[in-house]
Amino acid sequence: MEAGFMKKILTALGAMALICGVGAAGRAQQPTPSVPNPNLTPGAVLPVTKDDLCVPGYTKKVRNVPQSVKNQVYAEYGVTHHKAGDYEVDHLISLELGGSNSIKNLWPESYKSKPYNAHVKDKLENRLHALVCSGQLDLAAAQHAIATDWIGAYKKYMGASPSSAAPKAHAKNHSRSHWYNLRIPQTQTPPMPMSTTPDSPSGQVWVNTKSGKYFQPGARYYGKTKQGQYMSEKDAIQQGFTAAGQ
Repeated sequence: MEAGFMKKILTALGAMALICGVGAAGRAQQPTPSVPNPNLTPGAVLPVTKDDLCVPGYTKKVRNVPQSVKNQVYAEYGVTHHKAGDYEVDHLISLELGGSNSIKNLWPESYKSKPYNAHVKDKLENRLHALVCSGQLDLAAAQHAIATDWIGAYKKYMGASPSSAAPKAHAKNHSRSHWYNLRIPQTQTPPMPMSTTPDSPSGQVWVNTKSGKYFQPGARYYGKTKQGQYMSEKDAIQQGFTAAGQ
């Protein structure tokens, strides 16, 4: 009788282990796309202009993706399990480039894929926004570039591939010195050069459009805040922004 009882226990434990194993495997095999499926996410834009996009606070006014839509995006891409920090339901054409909240412009972008992921794309979005607002890049061209091949756009406009090996702190320290020196690689039609001012060798300060402060090249938060854009210090002052620390 004891042998039969033990056999039942072992059978039950084996079944539980199998179920747990299948569940763990399902979680481990979740999609981690670096680029969206063009059939699901071709990209979509709002009827806005450069003048609309370059006003501080624009993205706050238009950002509106309810959780129900995010759940639908995950379902379309076959993501059945995820936890905080795995994905960002991202706008393929970012809001700061005129992208819409339509599901045709949304996809679950992985934070963990290397070397290209959601953090890397955020840098490209900020860069393209700065180029558009400074008149160096046409808005439609920026939208097309990021919608059709955002990784290719990163290589073109950022000038280098992101490092997947450098520790986070190491990358942060080096970003202070090289971020503002990035330029668009020369093409048959060279881009308009940035203007220079005596106060900033690069001719650009980084404006945190949320806090209303701007940062000089080399400052800790130069080019690092989620919401912001590049512009000349003169333009920043004229628009009511103040230097960080004042």
